[in-house]
Amino acid sequence: MANRGDVVSVDKLWDVFDIEREKAWDGVDAPVGSTEWNIAAGKIDVINNICYAVHDMNACSRSDGEKAEKPVWKVKNGIVHTDYADGSADTKIVQRASWCCPVCDWFVGEQVDVFGRKHNQMKKNFCDRCGQRIDWESVEKEAHP
Repeated sequence: MANRGDVVSVDKLWDVFDIEREKAWDGVDAPVGSTEWNIAAGKIDVINNICYAVHDMNACSRSDGEKAEKPVWKVKNGIVHTDYADGSADTKIVQRASWCCPVCDWFVGEQVDVFGRKHNQMKKNFCDRCGQRIDWESVEKEAHP
């Protein structure tokens, strides 16, 4: 079983879904429309919905992601909402800069300013969403944004 943060290939994921579909029907000898049959069909529907969600992500097969790609530097606007103890609240639009996966645009790292020096941190070697391998060596060699 994969742990949180592990990279699992999409190809392997389809195999897992096929096995789970077979398990859902295993031992179901009840006629169509019975409670037992409806429970198994419901499990199949959940598995299929997960399959559609995974398919809709910009996922690549693990073999496609083996070649390391340089992450993309992006500056985006975000909303920060703060509730205070006195009952008041504050909402601000802030700019956030981060490194994103070149395949699916998912967060893979960020750059912070520490005592006037730029520092790359939270660098992921693989994208959590699509499994793309990230090439940080080329980023370190270049001038920082």
